[in-house]
Amino acid sequence: MPGEYDPAEELGLFPDRILVTNLCGFVLQNDPLRDVCARFIRNGAHFYDVVRRYDHLTAYVLGREEATAGNTAKWVIPFLKANGATDHLLKKAYEETLRFMPGSEDALRFISRMLPTFVSTSIYNHGWMTVADRIDVPLCEVFCSQTDLDHMQFGRADARRMREMCETVTSLRIPKVEYELNVPMEIDEWDVKIIRTLDDILQNQIPELPAMSLMESSVPVTSHRKAYQLLDIRKQTNIDLDCTMYIGGDDTDYQCLDLVRDAGGAAVSFNGTDFAVRGCNIAIMSKESTVGAVFASLFYDRGIEAMMDLASNWERPYLKKCEFSDRNLLDRMLAANPRRLPEVQVVDRHNVDEVAKRSAEFRRKMMLGRRCGRD
Repeated sequence: MPGEYDPAEELGLFPDRILVTNLCGFVLQNDPLRDVCARFIRNGAHFYDVVRRYDHLTAYVLGREEATAGNTAKWVIPFLKANGATDHLLKKAYEETLRFMPGSEDALRFISRMLPTFVSTSIYNHGWMTVADRIDVPLCEVFCSQTDLDHMQFGRADARRMREMCETVTSLRIPKVEYELNVPMEIDEWDVKIIRTLDDILQNQIPELPAMSLMESSVPVTSHRKAYQLLDIRKQTNIDLDCTMYIGGDDTDYQCLDLVRDAGGAAVSFNGTDFAVRGCNIAIMSKESTVGAVFASLFYDRGIEAMMDLASNWERPYLKKCEFSDRNLLDRMLAANPRRLPEVQVVDRHNVDEVAKRSAEFRRKMMLGRRCGRD
């Protein structure tokens, strides 16, 4: 944390590399906000999926000038309030629904003691408190979405109107059409209906209610805010992006991954969405997190070129014989994956479509597998 005594700094040994990470995919195995919506809202998981689809469509498909991926965290908050959520109940819901990746706590502890580590996540402050209590690691700074449910009161009529809007949203169908980044495509008719319905709710109906004030007072960590925060970290630490490792997996990480990759840094998609993979130079698909610590250790010791070399030779015989500064860590990763190694790919323009598709499918199956029997 800022202000803590650092013996290396006292000796004049200042850090020359940093790591910035998101939570979902690398530390958390579920989508926290989706599971929170399922707790409070009838058909809440589908409600969240529709709103997130709208977020995705407006930011990356329609490319609206004012749109930024990640506004879902702001848009759903008044609906949670109207369905009985309070700050206390929201924190309790996070405590009961958060699912940590196997090995994530040890991996993050290992990384944070080696590299100055920053967290940039769209999870609400209520959820971050739960994560912080669980992992208890020294971090430089944490950026998370901020909201305060209890400071705003809804009347019965207003809450009823919000719940009616929920029913309208959950009645919408989500098509299976997938859109490519920056590739013009005709919008599916069901997506057009989602856009028109959410436009009306967010632009015409909610502004007439107290819900608007609650939305405006919430500060989500969107894709643009993540990018600005990354640049602020660069300014604070005086460490350029070519000496930065960014681990991300959400759509909101695309801009940050793209910035780090273009600067020559380590942009790692960890169980990433289609768009996250399109911003990275290394993609990892894994059911546990130790592999992330392996690449972070290599980045700390030898930089991005060594990471790319390891990713290009990602086979068990090579890993058993290669030189590695922390052999115990590498052996632990191999032991954690006795049958099949995590998939690791160097991503370039030739294979990005294929890797993005595989990663998105892996992420979907991983999260659905953890939800079974719970939603």
